Amino acid sequence: MNVTINKKPQQLEDGVTVSELLKLRKMRRAAVWINGTQLLSAEYETCQIKEGDEIRLLRIMAGG
Repeated sequence: MNVTINKKPQQLEDGVTVSELLKLRKMRRAAVWINGTQLLSAEYETCQIKEGDEIRLLRIMAGG
């Protein structure tokens, strides 16, 4: 399926969840928005990405 991730067109398999997407991109912790709505981390396992979704991923970094 075709989606947009951080303003770049991408191809994903059907039925991919947000959690699986983060694993594919080797991101352990990230803030995720789909179509302008920020997801709670508890939703990552169950939220499936759909055709045409616009996804924004922001890697969470520790700082000090």
